[in-house]
Amino acid sequence: MTVLLVLLALFAPLACTSEVAYDDERLIGWKGETHRQAPASSDTEPWVETITHYPRAYLFHNFLSPEECDHIIELADPVMERSTVVGNGGKGVLDNIRTSSGTFIPRKVDATITTIEERIARYTHIPLPHQEDMQVLKYVDGQKYGAHYDSLVDGSPRIATVLMYLSDVEEGGETAFPKAFAKDKYFDPAVQGAGSWSACAREYVAARPKKGDALLFYSLNPDLRQDQFSFHTGCPVIAGTKWSATAWIHTEPFRPEDLLHPAHLPQRMWQCENVNESCEAWARAGECEKNPVYMVGSPSKPGECRPACNLCRPCPDGEADKQCILDNTRMVSDFLKKLRGE
Repeated sequence: MTVLLVLLALFAPLACTSEVAYDDERLIGWKGETHRQAPASSDTEPWVETITHYPRAYLFHNFLSPEECDHIIELADPVMERSTVVGNGGKGVLDNIRTSSGTFIPRKVDATITTIEERIARYTHIPLPHQEDMQVLKYVDGQKYGAHYDSLVDGSPRIATVLMYLSDVEEGGETAFPKAFAKDKYFDPAVQGAGSWSACAREYVAARPKKGDALLFYSLNPDLRQDQFSFHTGCPVIAGTKWSATAWIHTEPFRPEDLLHPAHLPQRMWQCENVNESCEAWARAGECEKNPVYMVGSPSKPGECRPACNLCRPCPDGEADKQCILDNTRMVSDFLKKLRGE
């Protein structure tokens, strides 16, 4: 049933739903597949633009409000870490192909994030549970994401990607498709403002980051085989800062059990709270030593049960309390070193 639902979504016309009223109720916001002068109000109204059919890629102009973009950055900024790629066994590993910093925001963590996720589901015709947790990335000073495919070879491959641009970028940072058919390029650079393309994107089908826009492209063909044209790259940021948020969408529900419980943001080092009500019982059962990844975490990613493990103290001044943060970091670091016998 799930696969049938996904196939229907692949063949269905794109839906561009929004709170804005349009004259054409059948294809709300659709501007067609050829260039057309956009009305003056298009600076704020959502509308859809086809970039290419190979791969199937569409640019949702004004998909997010400025406030939604800022909210995502606000949630993610304090817990950003060096980005990883998916390695053997599905684990994240460091690789020079990806030099950004990033973090994940759990699904339905608050009302704003839930609203955005529901909007993604409406635009793609694929239910929210098929989405992964939103990944937020930050690129500066030449940082990039080398050419790659998003589809994973497993029981539920990624069928589509929604890449949301959270900031404008002075130069670079485009999303380019090196294998796409250039002759099929519908995208009008004038729509996103003046300025030249970087060398990374100049010869290819590409989208320039613009705050509030979102790029949808499909990694799989309707027969669920990988679309070879979906090979893409995040071009180096030459000037400015690029913030983006990615929602990867699977053919099957992604970890549906996670949606059965209230979501929470990752702990921060100045916080000293047990995330789970069972933390104290787990600590008494020796889980601080047996399961340190979850209970204690690491100096860069605090665990969920540090108070139960006696490895933190509350920081009265929060993020500004540098000495308290340093003390909490040292407690975790010293505990892990002792556990490793160092």
